[in-house]
Amino acid sequence: MDSALLHSTRIRVGSRATGVADGAWFVMVWRRTEPPAHLDLLSELSAAGLPVPAPVPTVAGELYGTWCGRPYVVFPLVHGRTADDDDWRLTARMLKRVHQLDGIDLPPTTMDEPLIWKLRERLDHPWITGRAGEVADSILRLERTIERARAKTVPHVVCHQDFKGSNLLIDEGQVAAILDWEQAVLGPREHDLWTARDGGVGASFLAEYGTRDLDLDHLEYALLARALRDLAARVLTETDRPGVDTWGFQQLARLDRDLASFRPFCA
Repeated sequence: MDSALLHSTRIRVGSRATGVADGAWFVMVWRRTEPPAHLDLLSELSAAGLPVPAPVPTVAGELYGTWCGRPYVVFPLVHGRTADDDDWRLTARMLKRVHQLDGIDLPPTTMDEPLIWKLRERLDHPWITGRAGEVADSILRLERTIERARAKTVPHVVCHQDFKGSNLLIDEGQVAAILDWEQAVLGPREHDLWTARDGGVGASFLAEYGTRDLDLDHLEYALLARALRDLAARVLTETDRPGVDTWGFQQLARLDRDLASFRPFCA
C-alpha cells in the first residue's frame, strides 16, 4: 500500500472497515483478518455497465491485498454526495437499470427473517413492551404474507435489497456510484421497491420506475419486513432508540396506506 495513502483522509466505513482517501483512490482496510466478500460481484456489476466502483487488482491479479495482517481493497475514488429525497427520479431510473441486468450470478432469496423471529423472543424489552401486542401482530402478519408470497411464481431479478439514499452517490445530476452490495440476491423486484415509500413519493416513484404488473403480496412482504427488520435491529442491539419509532412503528402504521397507493401498479 502506498504510504502516502496512510496519511490521507480517514473515513469510518460502518463497523467493519476504515476508509482512506486521497485525490484519486479510496482504500478500505478491514478490521478483521477474514478476506472481504463480494469483490467479484462488484467487478461483474461494473463490467455490466452499472456505476459500481470495482476493486483495482493487485500486481499479482488479486482483488485485495494484506497490510499488517488485515485485508485491504483499493477502489477508484468516486466523487459525489449521498442521494436525498429530491433524487427520487434518479433513484427510480437507476433501480430499473439494476433490475434489467442479466447473467449476474447471485444466490436466490429465501425470505427468511431470523432477526425478526428473534424479536418475538424480546417482546418484553422496555423499548417496545408497551406495544408488544402490535409487534406480535405485525410479525404474525409477516409470516402469513411470506406464506402467500412463496406460493407465487414471479420474475426474479438482481435485487440490491438496501437501495436507499446513503448507498447512492450523486454527481452532476447523475448516479455516480451504487454502494453496499453485501445483501444482493436474485429475488422479486418488489423486494427492492420498498424504497418507493421513502420521501413520500410512492406512486410517483413507481410511475417513474415504469411498471403496472407488480405483485401486491411481495410488495407487502418488502414493506413489512423492512419496518420490522429496522425495529428489530435497534431493539436487539439497543442502539438508536428514536429509530425504533421513526423506522419501525411509524412505517408499520403507514403500511396499509402505502399498499393502497401501490395497488394501481399491481397486476
